[in-house]
Amino acid sequence: MKRHLSGRVAALLLAGIFTCAPANTQAAATILLWPIDPWLGATTPATELWIQNQGNTSTTMQVRIVRWRQEAGLERYQQQNDIAASPPIVRIEKGSKQLIRLIKQIQVPPGVEQAYRIIVDEIPESADNGTPQMGVKIQMRYSIPLFVYGQGITTYTNSAHHTLVDKNDLSWRVTRENGQPALEVRNNGNVHVRLSQVSMSQGGQTRRVADGLLGYVLPHTARSWTLPVGLTNPASLNATINARDSEWQSSAGH
Repeated sequence: MKRHLSGRVAALLLAGIFTCAPANTQAAATILLWPIDPWLGATTPATELWIQNQGNTSTTMQVRIVRWRQEAGLERYQQQNDIAASPPIVRIEKGSKQLIRLIKQIQVPPGVEQAYRIIVDEIPESADNGTPQMGVKIQMRYSIPLFVYGQGITTYTNSAHHTLVDKNDLSWRVTRENGQPALEVRNNGNVHVRLSQVSMSQGGQTRRVADGLLGYVLPHTARSWTLPVGLTNPASLNATINARDSEWQSSAGH
């Protein structure tokens, strides 16, 4: 994920879905989403998501929100009725933008952070001339996290991070996944940890694991990522996280 504008504005490409055909490519619209980290506090009934069409053609977008869990090291998504997107389907002309309201339908229990994913799909335009279309038709999908909080969890409106994890709740170790060494990060806290700019030291040398965002670990779960070739027994980890002191430095087993 890269930030293309100042502040918290970014276009987030999750996946391109396409079918194969010869000749030209029919490119999807260029879409900008912001903010990239929407959230809802305990007393906040709704928040905003903006979708801007920077392409040369109009486009139709569908917005869905799914519950997000991490179980056994895997990402799990479920349908939900906790948060509604309004409107759920929009047509955006070239150069225009559309406001989507994310509306809370429930009260989150005290002391709880609930995680969701906002899935924004481009709905392919149908051909209007009745002739077969040559080329590759691309449908884009965008995904950004949404966190919703109950009473008792401190949030920060005008801060680099809207909630802060306690470093004492974090630990890491090296495991094996499909025969490959992997970094496992465990989060025993009540809020997520966002990991980026991750590097590890081994044999007196520092190896980069992720230049940008590595990923999230939700509360009371663990998540793993395959390590680069040759990084099998690192002695320490360094990462940028959503903490008061945003640099997390930790030796193996801590």
